[in-house]
Amino acid sequence: MKPDNYNPKAREAFARSLIELGVSVFKAVILLVTALPLTLVVKGVFDGGLQQISVFDLIGSLSMTTKVIILSLLIASFVLGHLFRKEGLRHLHELENGNQT
Repeated sequence: MKPDNYNPKAREAFARSLIELGVSVFKAVILLVTALPLTLVVKGVFDGGLQQISVFDLIGSLSMTTKVIILSLLIASFVLGHLFRKEGLRHLHELENGNQT
């Protein structure tokens, strides 16, 4: 069954769930980008070692294949999050325009 065939309440719920899914994906990526480097720094501090802590050295030590996979997954998550949110907003917009006429 297509979302266009849903009744208005079901379609609104579907649109809101798409928007929430897209926003959740964005939040997860931002959390990953901010929390992972901080976790590495805190781990280095509490290990008590005298060696330098560098996120850039860690990224530099990864193979090119691993870098490409990580980057492509991040790009795919941003694109999917954007598409989910955009589709949910489209459904809500169509509902609002349909109710006004």
